[in-house]
Amino acid sequence: MTPKKPTDPPDVTIVIPVWRAADSVAAAVASALGQVGVTVEVLVVDDASEDGTADVLRDLARQDARIRMAGLDANGGPAAARNHGLDLARGTWIAMLDADDTMTPPRLHRMIGLGQRTGADIVLGNVADLHPGDDPAEARPFLRDLAAPERWTAERFLAGNRRAAGERSLGYLKPVLRRGFVERTGLRYDPSLRNGEDCHLILEAFAAGAAVWYAPAADYLYRRRPGSLSHRSDPAHLAALLRAEAAVAPRLGGGTRMRRLLRSRRASIRNVMIAETAIAALKAGRPAEAAAAILLHPAGAPRLAIQLAEATLKRATGRRSPLPPDGALRTGGRE
Repeated sequence: MTPKKPTDPPDVTIVIPVWRAADSVAAAVASALGQVGVTVEVLVVDDASEDGTADVLRDLARQDARIRMAGLDANGGPAAARNHGLDLARGTWIAMLDADDTMTPPRLHRMIGLGQRTGADIVLGNVADLHPGDDPAEARPFLRDLAAPERWTAERFLAGNRRAAGERSLGYLKPVLRRGFVERTGLRYDPSLRNGEDCHLILEAFAAGAAVWYAPAADYLYRRRPGSLSHRSDPAHLAALLRAEAAVAPRLGGGTRMRRLLRSRRASIRNVMIAETAIAALKAGRPAEAAAAILLHPAGAPRLAIQLAEATLKRATGRRSPLPPDGALRTGGRE
């Protein structure tokens, strides 16, 4: 990186949205401050936490001038917190880091270097999935069959977000955004979304003409907390995702295959929504209601079987399977 003057903006702003993350945010901040080969500012956005998160953040900010604190007056969800970070970021690039996760020290230098060499507007980085107690040194790449940087089209990205059960989805990859592109296009997360907001942001970026590249190093460590293992998607949140994706679809352009991919993706989200509706009914002791949901929408039955199998695995082993196949359905920010 070119040497910086004191008045220059940092190479990268690392936005960390936090909500009830008093026990994990210090590790996330430390990994952000520990990035090598780039100048950083760490912008921590508190989404109206009610625990001791704000106290932890104030202590951290006193220890390092590169840490900036911001906050929302009312809880708005991960998309709203990330948008506040986009509004306040001063770096040439903007990286997103969840408060439960960490990054290896060379991650942003590698990704920004790729972005500078290729003229990318967005670089998507590979991740590694870690359960509690796992050794980060033994983490395996989430995507293991893509070992070289690639430029992706919207069609390529969509094709990677409709995989069969057990395969890997591109929707989990973590973005680094060129701030100039974000400001020029007004790119923002959809605040109505609490599921799939990361993946949907990339679709919006493609619709705005973004050059998107993939970086293969698995240097973002996605950590599972015990409290997140039982988290389920809210059917209402999935319904919001369906509405958002229907809105962006006409702006993505493309031919017959693109339209087919978009229909398939919406069908996948709809099937998860039906499965989650059935699971909620079963948990509430209303099996007839669960059966009615599946009878009305039988395409959701395979997804229900997968969800029930995961629940059985969790009860038997105390661990969930690796990241599920559809990255669009992860709840960003763990809220």
